[in-house]
Amino acid sequence: MPDLDYQNACRQIEELIHYLRQNQSQSCTLADEEDLILTRLADWQTDLKPHHKQAIAAIDEYYRRFLEN
Repeated sequence: MPDLDYQNACRQIEELIHYLRQNQSQSCTLADEEDLILTRLADWQTDLKPHHKQAIAAIDEYYRRFLEN
């Protein structure tokens, strides 16, 4: 049976990367933070596994922060 949280996190990563690349902040401080988040998301995009529950929770937090505000 597929892990729905994992599948959702994979989708959220794609959406977050797209959003952050298209909507980078003008503030240097915020832009730097967003660059770090993009790097983390790119790592998760290649390395995330269904048992990485902390990472999946962090992805969901980023998603809520940027896309459900």
